[in-house]
Amino acid sequence: SLNEKSGGGPSFSDMYAAFEAFERASAATGGPGAAKGKEQKKGKGTDAPADGAKGKGKGGGGGGGDGGGEQKKGKKKDKGKKEKGKKEEKKAAPAAEVDVSILDIRVGKIVEVEPHPEADGLYLEQIDLGEGKPRQVISGLRKFVEIEDMKNRDVVVILNLKPAKMRGIMSNGMVLCASNDDHTKVDPLRPPEGAAIGEKITFEGFSGEPIEVINPKKKLLEKLFPDLKTDADGVATYKGAVFKASTGVCKASLQNAWVK
Repeated sequence: SLNEKSGGGPSFSDMYAAFEAFERASAATGGPGAAKGKEQKKGKGTDAPADGAKGKGKGGGGGGGDGGGEQKKGKKKDKGKKEKGKKEEKKAAPAAEVDVSILDIRVGKIVEVEPHPEADGLYLEQIDLGEGKPRQVISGLRKFVEIEDMKNRDVVVILNLKPAKMRGIMSNGMVLCASNDDHTKVDPLRPPEGAAIGEKITFEGFSGEPIEVINPKKKLLEKLFPDLKTDADGVATYKGAVFKASTGVCKASLQNAWVK
């Protein structure tokens, strides 16, 4: 037997039993075998980011994948700044200058007039402007001009205002009038004697074409009104240029008054 040959050392069965006991103890306490397994698992875990990095590399050039993403973000930020700068430039751009030539102002004659049925201060007028049929215009003149003085009166009218309802009835223009500062006196402008119905009023030095429709939201009239006045002779002017027809100038009975 082995025991006899080895001179009294441990037998093979004793060594095998001791080895099994050692393996069981190692498994229970996380010995060298378990530690090796953990290291292998840990190694696999650390490999995963490398694979991930490789995946990024396909899209952005290997390990520079994240850097490529950062560059894209930087470009987006720069683009956003440029767009913001452009918007600010647009806001800062000065508004286009507006002058009286945007108005289509014509000579007309009131052929019918009656009190507005729903408003004490308004007249409902039918005005001949050479258009084939009279144009309906509403004016706030009842407190300033007797109805008899409105009938068959020659007037000066803005035609290209956006039509608007006034107390439920549509108005398609504006009769221009002179008014004092506190609006206690108002007098409609009169075209020169002999001016043709429908004739356009012109202004020397302002030769632009009227725009099709003046939108009240753009407040273009509000930009013009401060420069529309009568002079010391009652002649209507815009920045010193007279309201002119072929036979003369437009006037009112009020001197140094506002025109609106």
